[in-house]
Amino acid sequence: MILVRPRAWWFNKVPLSVALVLLLFDGRPFSLGALAVMTLVVITVCAAANYGYALNELFDIEEDARLGRTNAAAGVPSWWMWAIAGASALCAELCATVVGGAFGAVLTLLELCLPLVYSAPPLRFKERKWFGVAADALAAHVYPAILALTGVAYWTLRPVTSILTVSVVVWAAAAGLRGILSHQLQTAEQDRGAGLRTVVHDLGNQRLEKLVVAVLLPLEVGAFGIALIWSNTGLVLWIFAALYLIYEGFKTVSGRFLITAFRSGGQPYVPFVEESFYKAWGPLVLAADAARVDFVYLVLVPIYAVLFRPHLQVEMQRFRSVIAALRIKPAKEPCGRSNEES
Repeated sequence: MILVRPRAWWFNKVPLSVALVLLLFDGRPFSLGALAVMTLVVITVCAAANYGYALNELFDIEEDARLGRTNAAAGVPSWWMWAIAGASALCAELCATVVGGAFGAVLTLLELCLPLVYSAPPLRFKERKWFGVAADALAAHVYPAILALTGVAYWTLRPVTSILTVSVVVWAAAAGLRGILSHQLQTAEQDRGAGLRTVVHDLGNQRLEKLVVAVLLPLEVGAFGIALIWSNTGLVLWIFAALYLIYEGFKTVSGRFLITAFRSGGQPYVPFVEESFYKAWGPLVLAADAARVDFVYLVLVPIYAVLFRPHLQVEMQRFRSVIAALRIKPAKEPCGRSNEES
């Protein structure tokens, strides 16, 4: 075993990095530099994630055993997991140096500290409420975003303006906070059973849900919208964006769809809570939009479709449920469900 819980980070962290890199490339010809930056950013994010999960498994063995949860470190020697963590950290550091120079190296060194303080005692931010929330959001979302911005600037693939930088960082921070808080809402009872007190237990489920929906979600969508406007996006993207708004609007007002982002039992649909745009449609649409300048970008469409097929399968199920809902009269109770990827 070399990869630690690969599905957890491959399908949840990498798509956002791919979408952002393609957004930054949009409007510019494809080049070997663009291919190098995209590849190195993805490898760095994967290596850093593998490192973080290896550390988390090492320090959660006893807790997972009490809860009966599977732990990748439980069945192997601890030195092997430490070797995996060390090799992953070295890989991340080397790739980040190539893609972002000295700044990329320092940035990644700071990134590698986050999983350590998150999982390892005595700090163990995982058990320190908002410190843990912030550490997770920074490591999983803000770092990959800054690395992508650093890469395109260091390789002089496009100018990175202050407005673009701020909008991307705000988007990444809001998305990261929303992601970890949604996860803690879903696992609140499990955490309570393990003796772990999170911000959910302090604020209460409903108050935290309102914070996510009323503050973080609008901030995330607004910042991402500014990033789209400030990049060289074209007609393909904006046509899709308009159709996607209609699609999300219908699922919201129809009253026939549920989300399980915050509660396992589901609740009325909230637009944009699912990360469908980033994880499924976004990379495909951005590659198609970038093809107006260079058709080589179209090669990325089938590659992404194969590598992230589960996201597309889920989205096609959701799309078919919307088509079916258009054909029949609304029922009194929700008859469809859309599941948030955890």
